[in-house]
Amino acid sequence: MKRIAFIVVFALLALMGGAQEKNPQLAASINENLFRTGIVLNPYEYLPTAETPAPKGYKPFYISHYGRHGSRSDWPADGYRGVLDKFSRAHEAGLLTGQGEEAYRIIKEVYAKYDDMGGRLTPRGAREHRQIANRMYKKYKKVFKSGSRRVRAVSSTSPRCIISMAAFTGELLSLDPSLNIGWDTGDRYMSYISGGSTKEVRDITEPILQADLAAHPRDTATFLARVFKDPVAGRALTGPAADFLNETMDIAVGSGAFDCDDTLLHLFSEDDIYWHETHYSMYMYLRECNSVEFGDKRMANPEIKAFFKDVVDKADEVIANGNYVADLRFGHDTHLLGICSRLGLEGVGERLTVQQSAEWPGYLVSPFAGNLQIVFYRNKSGNILVTFYLNERQTKLISLPGGPYYKWEDVKELFKTF
Repeated sequence: MKRIAFIVVFALLALMGGAQEKNPQLAASINENLFRTGIVLNPYEYLPTAETPAPKGYKPFYISHYGRHGSRSDWPADGYRGVLDKFSRAHEAGLLTGQGEEAYRIIKEVYAKYDDMGGRLTPRGAREHRQIANRMYKKYKKVFKSGSRRVRAVSSTSPRCIISMAAFTGELLSLDPSLNIGWDTGDRYMSYISGGSTKEVRDITEPILQADLAAHPRDTATFLARVFKDPVAGRALTGPAADFLNETMDIAVGSGAFDCDDTLLHLFSEDDIYWHETHYSMYMYLRECNSVEFGDKRMANPEIKAFFKDVVDKADEVIANGNYVADLRFGHDTHLLGICSRLGLEGVGERLTVQQSAEWPGYLVSPFAGNLQIVFYRNKSGNILVTFYLNERQTKLISLPGGPYYKWEDVKELFKTF
């Protein structure tokens, strides 16, 4: 416990000791797509990269998959209704600038689509899964048309995950009605399909996250000037400027889930956009990934171990009997981050410090509909290789040499260490 306290104090001193410089590469990436500011609220981006072909003689025969639910509505701190009311009062008073009026229009649109249902899968969320399934089927058509043609799909009990599963498998059936797909959900499956940081990890990281926020105060002057013709009068209507900025930012970063453009995000300064992104990268990495300071506690989560046991049990069943061509699982961002980090996938498996975590590009790892695909290959001699795709990009393991194709037996031995 003393060691943890020392780590927290040291991290706090580091965060508060001097101004942090922006990472130019990270800043450019955020400006390329402002929705990346939201990290786990970033709508899915299909960003294919070059792939290494399988060794000669190896053919794919099975896919083991985990997918986060697609784009959903959020739970802003003051609620969609609260922010809408503030913009509405300013509109009625004639205080909104042209940019403010456009923001008001979009907030009304978001509120109508939200319809008082936090965490609800949006049409975009369903579409994301249909598109991923479409690409998977077309890329591995011979897998789906081989053997049993049976697909096993299991979901978290959350409605947004169940509907994501329905969208994904519905697309597969639209492409190939002869597929035999089974669906299931229930509390028993939650032991390996959903998980997140413990209260202990959340508690010990909270002071660090609060210190990071304090180290980067928001530019309320720029924000109010963009929204109101008279910032002083506007502030009198909407309350504390920092609260109003943060409440509006909460809606802005999640508005892409409703198929809105990035208009709301242009209300904020480049600094506010950048520091919001780095703060939530730090937030997600320290709590859900294998950080230097807190990763040992996070990786001990039993749902992580249970997930890899499920992967092994189902894959070995398929290798032995050929019962299924794919196993599909649908869950949540925190679990996707945990399993990918524990697995040691490049881009999320590295053990970063508190300071380094702010520059971790989390939007590339766990956007809405983020997914892990483990593709199994076999040759005529029966040797099995596997390769890993994170958000449809072939990815190596930092936890095993070689790659991107690994012997299944080596991967199973790695799993035993988890």
